[in-house]
Amino acid sequence: MRLDLVERLGRAEVFGPLDVHLARTLAALDPVAPAEVLLAGAFASRAIAHGHVCADLRRIAARRLVGEDGQPLADVELPSLFTWVMALGQGVAVVGDGSSPTPLVFDGGARVYLYRYFQYQQRLARALATRAASLVEIDAGFARQRLAELFAPTPDFLPDERQREAAAVAALRRFTVVSGGPGTGKTTTVARLLALLQEIALHDHATPLRITLLAPTGKAAARLGDSIASQIARLPCSDHVKRTLPTTASTIHRALGYRPGSPTRFRHDAEMPLLCDLVLVDEASMVDLAVMAKLVDALPAPARLVLVGDKDQLASVEAGAILGDICNASAEYSSGRSPAFASILSSLLPVPVASADKPQSSIADAVVELTVNHRFGATSGIGSLARAIRDGRSDVAICVLDERGTSHDGDVVSRRLTDPSDLPHVLAEFVCEGFAAYARARDPAERLARLADFRVLSPFRRGPFGVPRLNALIERLLADAGLMAVGDPFYDGRPILVTSNDRQLDLWNGDVGVLQRRSDGRVRAVFQAPGGGLRHLAPTRLPAIETVWAMTVHKSQGSEFERTAFIVPPQISSILTRELLYTAITRARRQAIVLGSTRDITEAIARRIDRASGLREALWSSPSI
Repeated sequence: MRLDLVERLGRAEVFGPLDVHLARTLAALDPVAPAEVLLAGAFASRAIAHGHVCADLRRIAARRLVGEDGQPLADVELPSLFTWVMALGQGVAVVGDGSSPTPLVFDGGARVYLYRYFQYQQRLARALATRAASLVEIDAGFARQRLAELFAPTPDFLPDERQREAAAVAALRRFTVVSGGPGTGKTTTVARLLALLQEIALHDHATPLRITLLAPTGKAAARLGDSIASQIARLPCSDHVKRTLPTTASTIHRALGYRPGSPTRFRHDAEMPLLCDLVLVDEASMVDLAVMAKLVDALPAPARLVLVGDKDQLASVEAGAILGDICNASAEYSSGRSPAFASILSSLLPVPVASADKPQSSIADAVVELTVNHRFGATSGIGSLARAIRDGRSDVAICVLDERGTSHDGDVVSRRLTDPSDLPHVLAEFVCEGFAAYARARDPAERLARLADFRVLSPFRRGPFGVPRLNALIERLLADAGLMAVGDPFYDGRPILVTSNDRQLDLWNGDVGVLQRRSDGRVRAVFQAPGGGLRHLAPTRLPAIETVWAMTVHKSQGSEFERTAFIVPPQISSILTRELLYTAITRARRQAIVLGSTRDITEAIARRIDRASGLREALWSSPSI
């Protein structure tokens, strides 16, 4: 009887097998636990699979449940919020407050956590708040002088005040967040930030900082290393300082010491911390709660942590939206920097920093958002479209697509897609042209470079608009045009994406390569080697891979392409959100092609990701200096 509703929702595929199994386990552990507690446990398990850190019972009770087909379940009545809260708060054995291990944690309000994820969240909040509140003593005069010189305008570098402020905040605090959209100068800022911190360390202690650059995926790590390396040559600092700055980056898993046999544990942790003085994490919006908590656990107490990313992009595939929670906590609860910190910060900068009327959270003092776009100006179609999507202005977004999207050569191109059967014809207009230079290339290094020319993006992994079907369609279009011979799985020129980690081969989820057929007939998988050069591997040695003419928007995070074609399928899906559309559009440097109907684009912009967690409140409760 206690499990009747859980079982029924399992049959309706609202709950997965793991969710139902957890509820059954809770019932066995506590024979007197009310049905509402078992149901809450199933929802807490389900929440993790949907990217939430916890089950927010207030949201669940206020909305109608829908089945796998998206239709409301008319015959299902959930408990009221009051009934749920009373059942969870009556002291049953399987529910606790997080102070001791219990399967479920109830926060006393409306959130129910699995114990492990509650601990991740609490540990991370405490660690970030502690680092954010920790000021670093520096020679203010030297720092002010070097800030002025590192951020002095040049013909190819016109800094804005937020960029300079980001570097100053990082110099003063052990935790800094730099958020900004594409083109706001994050990489330029980060390179100068690193140079400033290194110069301060050499000036104050005569010892260079041990700097570690990290990113969530192999592709993002390679791009970060290349971007920093290209910036270092232009820095106005000595060659000695330049030589101490890193030019390669690693994935977070690789740096922590990934263990294939124990994927939730790493070699480096609080007992065996990383050997570093500064860790910078790029594309931080992609990092989930569990990995971020373990990274912060592995940082030495004195080390600085700098998170860089775009808070408006998609959150991680796994549970949590760390960057968004941090930045939104700052925006929601803060009216400016705390007076004490604003005064210290102003002493390093040419323009005084505004402050709030009262002390603020240390997290608010640690966050800097870059807002000036140096790539997409006021006349840019991509910039205008991205801003409209980010701000939820579907009317403006549709206007941009209608007015600027009819030309084939503009930076924004729009084609209507209202029927799945139209996809081959609509896609053919762009695929052959987009991949033509890649198809003509024969040198593997050129092929790897040309992979950044064009990419087709989809929201889905499965279904008629899923990536496997799109890749098959693109292969057929290229073959029909005589551009590629795709007769076997190891055809020459097949672009591949690694989808699992292989520590022995030093290949990681997100790495991109190409299959190359040699003159002797043998096929090798070619990847960019860390630090330059190429790696040639037998395809049979590779971990799991997939073809990558097309990829999901989630997989595209951390990458940029000259041109992209994003498909907005004519179907209702909770995956199609404002954040996904914004992320897809901002993957393009030169041209963003949008294939979808006005209705589907409008609905996607109206649909937002709002992941349940208590991280914002936990961060905000930390005092400032």
